[in-house]
Amino acid sequence: MQKPLKQCPVCSDKLFIKAFKCTACRTEISGEFDVPVGHLDLEREIIDFIKIFIYAEGNIKQSEKMLNCSYPKIKNLLKKTKTALGIQDEKTSQNISVIDRLDSGEIDVEDALKQLRK
Repeated sequence: MQKPLKQCPVCSDKLFIKAFKCTACRTEISGEFDVPVGHLDLEREIIDFIKIFIYAEGNIKQSEKMLNCSYPKIKNLLKKTKTALGIQDEKTSQNISVIDRLDSGEIDVEDALKQLRK
């Protein structure tokens, strides 16, 4: 699927989306829909983290303070963001899942280490 153009290639005026179509049931909704600038299809947690991280100018310590969380949590959010943006491999994504489960208390350190070594 192509990204929507932001302006007309002929006259440079603003473009709009004319229709949305469901790939499953083929329902089509027509109209004039504006495209939000910079819109990404990401989880709310990732979008919020990106905003805070940029506001903190990439400073992990400042991000920790703003989110009231630990260094490992920030690193985990960075890895999740990279995965969501498609700039990380699947193995790292699996490691993030293990770290998330450790952070939430679902598993202990020993279990996490075993899973990360696989």
